[in-house]
Amino acid sequence: MIQRKIRILFTIPNFVTAGSGREMVNIIERLDKDIFEPLICVETAGGATFEELQSKGYTILVNHFTVHNAKRVVGILSAARQIANDFKKYNIDIWQSFNWSSDFSEVLIARFSGAKYVYVKKNMNWGRRAWKVKSFFSAAIVARNTTMFRTFFKAPYLNRKTFYIPGGVDTQKFYKNRNTDIRTKYHIPENGFLITCVAQLVRVKNQLILVKAAAEIKGVYILLVGAIRDEEYVRELNSLIDELEIRDRVRLTGPMPNVAELLNASDAFVLPTTTIGGHEEGSPVALLEAMASEVPCIASNVAGNRDLVNTNETGILFQSDNLAELIASISKFMKEPEYAATMAANARKQVLEENTLEIEAGTFITMYKKILRIK
Repeated sequence: MIQRKIRILFTIPNFVTAGSGREMVNIIERLDKDIFEPLICVETAGGATFEELQSKGYTILVNHFTVHNAKRVVGILSAARQIANDFKKYNIDIWQSFNWSSDFSEVLIARFSGAKYVYVKKNMNWGRRAWKVKSFFSAAIVARNTTMFRTFFKAPYLNRKTFYIPGGVDTQKFYKNRNTDIRTKYHIPENGFLITCVAQLVRVKNQLILVKAAAEIKGVYILLVGAIRDEEYVRELNSLIDELEIRDRVRLTGPMPNVAELLNASDAFVLPTTTIGGHEEGSPVALLEAMASEVPCIASNVAGNRDLVNTNETGILFQSDNLAELIASISKFMKEPEYAATMAANARKQVLEENTLEIEAGTFITMYKKILRIK
């Protein structure tokens, strides 16, 4: 019998630059408020999502939840104990972190405050010892793809407390609804084959290979949508576009507020992530959104992507950095529209069965109950 509501503290550095704020909010809003009482903590206030949550009456704390400016272990432990005192009064049962850093001071603060710590492993970084320390002291770990579940958390003491929970998407927001406004805005002819790529403009996302492919295929138009995170890389992208003389067919749009509208104007979606520096995908939300929108998808065969796309079932996987394979994949969609439509329909069906926000939140709730040993 639950004597009081289960208190879960959700932590994220901020709602301005931290990219997973909406993912966190999606889970918070689907908690049964008769059972769970969510609290939110950020280290820096501000942002539209911050204001939205305030207006809805959620308790938001603005407080450090990691140790700053302490390097020696003794100093980190001392600072962690001190910060933990700020949280003890809230009687937190579960400390759910959406902080993607390997910094292990947060788990120490959570433990000192009396809470059970859970973190979501979004990225494929694992080399630092800090990840092992953070994982050792966690009550549970959320693996976003099967590759990290099999490799990072294969040791028995980690495997038994790791839960595979892929991302979810709002299938009411993202659905097939042909829209031509984007084409008009960017002067894309109706018979042009529009490919979109929604990803931050950084080298590991490998938009370069998509630009090269566009130069080889007549009638292809590309919209590269995402924030600039690497100025040098963007200069290289622009230089290549000019060199190939395809400025009229390839556009860098910056971030776009209405991704659903963009996808509804698209003929295909490509996520060409490379493995530079060991980087792969976690559970790529942009790819899920495209699948939910019933847009034919092509993705590089890297962790995260291959959990969502199966060639000839829900899209096409191509070998990362293989330009010839990417060109062949795009050409297949262009030449075989019925095949592309079948892949897209299958992809949306898979999202409806496995990757809705309700399914994602439900799995988190099941995990919370298991951690606390309640039914």
